[in-house]
Amino acid sequence: MPDSIEFFSSGSGRPLIMIHPLGLDHRTWDYCLGELSKYRTVMTYDLPGHGLSPHSEQNYSIEDLSHSLKVSLTDLGIVEADFLGLSIGGMILQDFAAKNPDIINKLILVSTTNKYSQEWQANWTQRAAKAREGGLQDMIDQFLDAFFTEDYLEANNQVIDYCRATISKMNGESYAKACEALSACNLEDSTSLIKSETLILCGDQDNILFRDAAYWFERNIQNSKVKWLTDAKHLSVLEQQEKFLNEVISFLKAS
Repeated sequence: MPDSIEFFSSGSGRPLIMIHPLGLDHRTWDYCLGELSKYRTVMTYDLPGHGLSPHSEQNYSIEDLSHSLKVSLTDLGIVEADFLGLSIGGMILQDFAAKNPDIINKLILVSTTNKYSQEWQANWTQRAAKAREGGLQDMIDQFLDAFFTEDYLEANNQVIDYCRATISKMNGESYAKACEALSACNLEDSTSLIKSETLILCGDQDNILFRDAAYWFERNIQNSKVKWLTDAKHLSVLEQQEKFLNEVISFLKAS
């Protein structure tokens, strides 16, 4: 695990830390930096083995990634911020918010869950083995089918190109380590400790596991609400960019 995180920052005001999903990198958020930086200092970064972040030789847990974030923010003197995490990013922030309530002002969890079923755990194990054996190239179409609706995939636009190129370049061992961290994670007890105002976003066509988790969050996080991004699957933030931005900005601006 890296001792410190290298952040990419833009804008001014209270920090908004944004964490990308598995297989992509900090550029996931490039399209919305211009708008969000009008309201916050937007800080993005790459998870281990993603983007410009070095591969981790050691295995790690979601809790380790949460701790690394805390250490890095402390080093920068950041004592309060807003946070947004997508998928694995949302899992990291559940642990972070439960353990560091004084740092979190507003929390946004996007297309994430608090734990994976036994079926999903087996799926992560299979993905890890396949990635180690032959890399990610043969799995890209499978990932894209889960990320986007059929209509969006047919457009074959720059977003799809970005996803394909980024996934194809990722080291198979780095991906496998992240899969294993996801499989082992269970945040059911931690998530119920979250006290910050929380917005839960999810695509209305996402996998049932994430849709069910959105309802679970709403019931178990005291000060939370769910908003659905229509006509979108797992990467609703990319498929429905305008809807995503509208929900996030409205939430951040609300007193």
